[in-house]
Amino acid sequence: MTAKGHMALASASALAIVDYHLNTANESVSMADLIIFYLSVIFGSLAPDIDESESYIGRRLYAISIVMSSIFKHRTFTHYLFVPVALFVATYFVQDYYVKLFLYGFSLGIFMHDLGDMLTKGGINGFFFPFFPNTKIAILPRQLRFYTNSIAEHILIVFLLLLNVAISLLIAKSFALEIF
Repeated sequence: MTAKGHMALASASALAIVDYHLNTANESVSMADLIIFYLSVIFGSLAPDIDESESYIGRRLYAISIVMSSIFKHRTFTHYLFVPVALFVATYFVQDYYVKLFLYGFSLGIFMHDLGDMLTKGGINGFFFPFFPNTKIAILPRQLRFYTNSIAEHILIVFLLLLNVAISLLIAKSFALEIF
């Protein structure tokens, strides 16, 4: 999946969580909290591709990407379920609210990245490492999966962008009701 696809998918999940939280939580949420959470999800959605020097994040953090790609093959360690789960569990030990919020968002972004890659023809090898290190994991049957940067992915991105707009409008409505 391309960076645009990863960001659109992660954005939809982040916005859905924000909308749910705004409509169910008893405590108020500041705009700063929402921005930190949202940006950390977006950053997390790009982070697993650091092992690919030609990726969006790999080109921007080239030195780190070169080191990572020399150690790991693409869609291996940085794409394992262990990584977002370990980050999510780490939030239990973090005291600082904003660091915790960042880690929640970052781990969600990584998980959504992995979910997006599971929609592609390639899937993810060893997602449940160390338990099934040689198993390719994908969400859909091979006939329904798409190639990265294909027409099918671009159609999915347009759908996700429309979904993002719809959820954003719901959030704006929630904020408007909260103000008045």
